[in-house]
Amino acid sequence: MIYLLAGNPNVGKSTFFNFMTLSHVHVGNYSGVTVEKRVHHIKHYEGANLVDLPGTYNVSPSSEDEGIVTYSLLNESYSGIVNIIDSTHLRRNLHLTLQLLELGVPTLLVFNLRDALRSNGYVIDIDKISKRLKSNSICVSARERNNEDRINISEKLKNLRVYKSIELDYHPHIKWGLQRIHDLLRYDSLKVKKKWLALQILEGNEGIYKFIDIVKEEKIREVVKEVEERIIKDEVALSLKGAIFNTRREFINDVVDDCLIQVEDKEHSKYFNQKIDRILTHPGWGIPIFFAIMLAVYQISFGKFLGVGALLTTYFEFIWEQILVYNLGILLEFLGVTGFAYGLIIDGIMAGVGGILIFLPQIVVLFFMLALLEGTGYMARVAIVMDRFLSKFGFNGKSIVPMITGLGCTVPAIMATRTIIDKKERMLTILTIPFISCSARLPIYVIFISLFFDRYRAVIMLGIYLLGIIVTLASAKIFSLSFFKGGGSKFLLEVPPYRMPQLRTITYQALEKAKRFIKKAGTYILLGSIILWLLSNIGISGININPEDSFLSNIAGFISPVFIPLGFGDWQATSSLISGFLAKEVVVSSLNILYVGDIASGFTTLSALTYIVFASLYIPCISTVATIKSETGSKKWTLFSMVYPFMVAYLVALIVRLIFSIFI
Repeated sequence: MIYLLAGNPNVGKSTFFNFMTLSHVHVGNYSGVTVEKRVHHIKHYEGANLVDLPGTYNVSPSSEDEGIVTYSLLNESYSGIVNIIDSTHLRRNLHLTLQLLELGVPTLLVFNLRDALRSNGYVIDIDKISKRLKSNSICVSARERNNEDRINISEKLKNLRVYKSIELDYHPHIKWGLQRIHDLLRYDSLKVKKKWLALQILEGNEGIYKFIDIVKEEKIREVVKEVEERIIKDEVALSLKGAIFNTRREFINDVVDDCLIQVEDKEHSKYFNQKIDRILTHPGWGIPIFFAIMLAVYQISFGKFLGVGALLTTYFEFIWEQILVYNLGILLEFLGVTGFAYGLIIDGIMAGVGGILIFLPQIVVLFFMLALLEGTGYMARVAIVMDRFLSKFGFNGKSIVPMITGLGCTVPAIMATRTIIDKKERMLTILTIPFISCSARLPIYVIFISLFFDRYRAVIMLGIYLLGIIVTLASAKIFSLSFFKGGGSKFLLEVPPYRMPQLRTITYQALEKAKRFIKKAGTYILLGSIILWLLSNIGISGININPEDSFLSNIAGFISPVFIPLGFGDWQATSSLISGFLAKEVVVSSLNILYVGDIASGFTTLSALTYIVFASLYIPCISTVATIKSETGSKKWTLFSMVYPFMVAYLVALIVRLIFSIFI
């Protein structure tokens, strides 16, 4: 049994999905979090799976992520639909609900955010709205994770059936058009109701035409044109689509007025968001406030003053070095493991993996803070504040969602560009997102900042992130004036209400990222550490040789002169950058191995700064490159995504070196 989970963006679909499946997919209080299908088993319903689809306002797709919803409804096999509805915004949400109900398949209406609705002073008469919409319905708050609600929903799904199909009283001109198109579709072998297809065609869903042969398409378009002419001539509405919308709106208003019951006067709560937004989204103060908030986030995560993450890292490093590594060394000596094998385990594996894992607390704290900002609804306001600014560089305001996602990992960030409708804006975002510093680069920044810029940790960290943003914007401007001229689309984003995020949810999100980080440490970083140590200790003359005579030194020696103008032209630094193509986390493990734990000996303050700058901008990791190839379908742009960042990183690092050589 398969059930499709559909609803508007930001109505709590992912939260509901986690609630029903006891999984922990990413949740954010802004639209665009889900950009692909997720499937998981439903708790208390053996053999049933729930498919979490991207949020959409309409069955007719306007972007790639909405196209996933339309394709699933029309082509895939499923037992029913679960429609998540934001109870606090019924009038808007019910437009999609009517489209789903007119489809004529078993549908469960889940009116979510019951607690928020009650705090606004309202409740829904669930029995009455079920009768009016002729559908199975339940009112819940997925955030509360009430087990009784989960059981009730599972039972309703087991007994899900089709009530008498809902039929709205559309204008006679529309009914005439529906019948004419229905007759033209009569002999087509389609999976869904022909009347629903006919209505979608009249509504302007161009995607339906791929199911119709060319002869009938021409006849159907003639019918649509005639119906629209009649609608406009008789002044029913300004357009055919508008006439359909008006009928639905009238029905929805009647249902909401009948079924939404006010139980307490909470009028003052409506103005809470507006009062805060006057400050946070102010045209003049909004951006400075955003940077101030991010500086505070970096201070808490990495700074010495109030630096929770840095404090935890100190303890974690002590446990790793003084307890785990020390006692492992004693154990190996007791077992008689010495020489080459001892070096591989202690100086290769433990130094490489440990060089990354000691930064885990700071990364967890950072993502906890970012999840906190997402959960409150502030990040959606950031998109609004930044829209006018971003548009000057060729971006759409929705690009801020991939940018925020890119702080975690570039791969899902590139996938999140599917919410951008305009293809040129999407391509522009894909090619510039890798300049946003992902979590994999954090260990590079942290170790160099702690070694060379200890007094200014938070400021330097913010500066590195700002540099990535500046390069992103500059590149976008260049692309918009050259490769992607003429792009541009309207920015529409629903502003969610401010909510108190659940500690459990944001903790899960932070720990899930920590889990992925540890998984990388046990795979890519472990493998990379072993290979690097072996290559740096094996040469033509044998094993346990001077690293200067190793295979790695000989290989990197051909490339390292390229980096001499940047100040770090030795084979160790070059080797670490090459290893970063596998995964950026491997850079730090490589440095620890190749400099035998004394990274500071290989750099001056100035060369450390240029190394950070170059590492923050150069070629993205292999996973990112593969994702760019998958999303763009272009070998040319994939190659460009590798060559262009290297050139930019080199140029920016050189400029930084020339400027700061005056002061350092």
